[in-house]
Amino acid sequence: MKPTTRSLIKYRGGECLNCATPLDIEDKYCHHCGQLNSKKRLALKDFFGEFFSNIFSYDSRIWRTIKHLLFKPGYVSKQVISGKRFSYANPFRFFLSVCIVFFLMVQAQELVQIFTDDQIEKAIVNVRNDDVEVKNGLFSVKVSEKDIDQATEKELQEIENASYAGKFIAKKIREEYAEEIKQQQDSILNTIATDSITTFKGEKKAAVIESFTQSEMDSLSSLVRFFKQMNYYQTFYTKHKISDPETALVKMKHNNTRYNQVLYEKMLSIDRIGQDPSILIDIMLPKLPVFLFLFTPVLTLFLWLLYARREFTYMEHLVFAFNVFTFIFLSMILLLLIKWITLGYVDLTQFFLWFVGPFYLYKSMRNFYSQRRLKTILKFLLVSFIFIIGLMIGISLLLLIGIALY
Repeated sequence: MKPTTRSLIKYRGGECLNCATPLDIEDKYCHHCGQLNSKKRLALKDFFGEFFSNIFSYDSRIWRTIKHLLFKPGYVSKQVISGKRFSYANPFRFFLSVCIVFFLMVQAQELVQIFTDDQIEKAIVNVRNDDVEVKNGLFSVKVSEKDIDQATEKELQEIENASYAGKFIAKKIREEYAEEIKQQQDSILNTIATDSITTFKGEKKAAVIESFTQSEMDSLSSLVRFFKQMNYYQTFYTKHKISDPETALVKMKHNNTRYNQVLYEKMLSIDRIGQDPSILIDIMLPKLPVFLFLFTPVLTLFLWLLYARREFTYMEHLVFAFNVFTFIFLSMILLLLIKWITLGYVDLTQFFLWFVGPFYLYKSMRNFYSQRRLKTILKFLLVSFIFIIGLMIGISLLLLIGIALY
């Protein structure tokens, strides 16, 4: 790597400016504190030059850590516990840094998605009203004079192929068609369910809850009220299809409190997840860093017990766990970048979670603990089971805490 200007011999001094340790002119760095031996005044060019030099240097610890974490499962953990700590980034600090980057990217994606949905909605309204070429923000699409509400699949394909915006608009219209059909089907099924009376042990019971007043809710304990209220909100939404919590609460004659609004919103989220389980991934991703950070010590304890006969300390297991989770977040960052570059058409998140992630964990355990394949597979299945159970409990607790905080 080409030396920076500030590291040249002509700028070196006889003592360290940081700790005053005596130095020779040949000393590029202080042997006591590690600071660069240079008396040159810091200039803007020097600052940015050193910054980018450290980042893009082939020998940079950050890039070496990333490269080996991604393509050599278990290798970094093994090198760190063997004493080669200066060659790689600190596993705990690096994990937190990657989590912060991932969290910021997720938040940025949510902001972009809100803007995109708003632009698409405006474009659809303009198309329906004007039946002309629409240019709105980032989107532009040209359609025929055909009423968009009566568009056939062939005409939707023409809109889809017209421009980049056409893909989003056609997708949105198809979703609206599907929602209208579903509402009609749900209305028919709800009518049948409401009229049906089942007999069990000589008693007749209605198939759905017809009413649940605010006074009845207040008379119940917190836990019973929560489940009955969610059940009633689900029944009410199935029948009336009101998405706005305030409007729904007024129609149900329930108190328009923030707690009731949040419960209704959570019910809507559960209903959407039931229709499209992939939404669950979008809900879990922002909470994943918090869960993994809190769950890591628990998983490490399980690894420590699972490999009790091996000579590994708890901290060495902890290094392994943090490096595996760092790989997960590095991969998710790369997947988000791919999704952004391809404008959302290439989303490999589910493929990663179902195939790449588990395979990487197995290879990491095989390489780090150096046990036979059969033993590693059995222990991998046990670790995966514990992780899934912990994930379900952790996400449920985070969701309940989110409701309680409102």
